[in-house]
Amino acid sequence: MIYPPILDRQYQQYHPLVEEVAKRVKSTMMNFCDNKGYALTSRIKTIESLAEKIETGRFNKWSELNDLFACTVIIPSLSQEQEVMKFCQNTFKTQKTVKRGQNKKSPDIFIFDSTRIYAQLRRPEDTDLDNLLSIFDIVFEIQIKSAFEHAWAVSTHDLVYKGSKVDWKRVRLAAQIKATVEQLDTVIMAFDQIAPTMQDNDYPEIKRKCQIAVATQELFAQQKIPQELQPKDITRFCDNLYGVIVSAKQEDKVQDVIKSIRKKINSTPSRQIPRSISLLQYFLAILVEDKIIVLPLDKHCFHITEELIALYPIFRDSVNSMFQYDI
Repeated sequence: MIYPPILDRQYQQYHPLVEEVAKRVKSTMMNFCDNKGYALTSRIKTIESLAEKIETGRFNKWSELNDLFACTVIIPSLSQEQEVMKFCQNTFKTQKTVKRGQNKKSPDIFIFDSTRIYAQLRRPEDTDLDNLLSIFDIVFEIQIKSAFEHAWAVSTHDLVYKGSKVDWKRVRLAAQIKATVEQLDTVIMAFDQIAPTMQDNDYPEIKRKCQIAVATQELFAQQKIPQELQPKDITRFCDNLYGVIVSAKQEDKVQDVIKSIRKKINSTPSRQIPRSISLLQYFLAILVEDKIIVLPLDKHCFHITEELIALYPIFRDSVNSMFQYDI
């Protein structure tokens, strides 16, 4: 692509500043995203892309080009969008925010509509640059997209907008996919409201895990188990406990498992329940002592710790497969 020398000179003047802005913004946003479990992508606009953008006719002057650097925060669902917006507005000097759905669009049109924040780095109060161009003058863009929305963008953009064909069918297909994306995001946002409307199924494994989950949560609600033993994820906890039960070929005796655990915990003062082992280890110890689970188990690798052995020596010699720490 041929572009005029004035564009090249302007680009060369701004590029070092944009690179420094990109470095600082990426560092800040990456720390935020890592802490929250979000993904982050970023790019510095190439001179070719700038030339194409200027030729759209939508911009009157260089200072209106507000995405020389841009990054995208990819969130699991749109329910996290407000949190990201608040962080960006508190961290950077916000010039403009275009919220999702702010621009009017026909209900039968499906196009790009992500939230965009246009901002600058905050200029320290004691900074005096004598009106020289600095990194604090560069406007950058932060987009916020759901995971589904991001997948649509990266999957269709080059196919539709960077190809060698101008084809109604390709644009139409991309819009149809976008409609599906919007529907998926809507379903995720309303997941808890929609799930009860689905027809249930009496699938044995899920039913048994549900019984374990309800019983465990009841024991915590009744303050029979110290709160510090609360699993981070009750679903994963039930999966892990049920996995041992299956290995012991006791999956048809889940009610006996629950009865055994309840009986032991109800007869044990809360202060005597061990805090040095995990809740799963404690439940397994109860089931082993009650002989509902008989060791060893051939198809299960146990997490055996010194604290578990100190409290329940039976795990020292009765387990033939245990997790090994490579130390």
